[in-house]
Amino acid sequence: MSFNDYSLIQALFAIGCALLSERRGGSPIIWFLLGVVFGPIAFALLLTNGKRCNKCQSVIPKEATVCSNCRGEQ
Repeated sequence: MSFNDYSLIQALFAIGCALLSERRGGSPIIWFLLGVVFGPIAFALLLTNGKRCNKCQSVIPKEATVCSNCRGEQ
């Protein structure tokens, strides 16, 4: 694998981390940088970050008291 392939893969993970963190209420800039540095490790960590809503089972931030999707109390 050449350096260009590695750079493309890291860029895709970085963009994926930024987009996913924005949907989950995180900081896209910080997660973009983590995606650049750690790649798939940061993406996997982001997928496990958060908690599930008691009502609709969507992933919400750990500190949330109300679900942003269904407005259910936590």
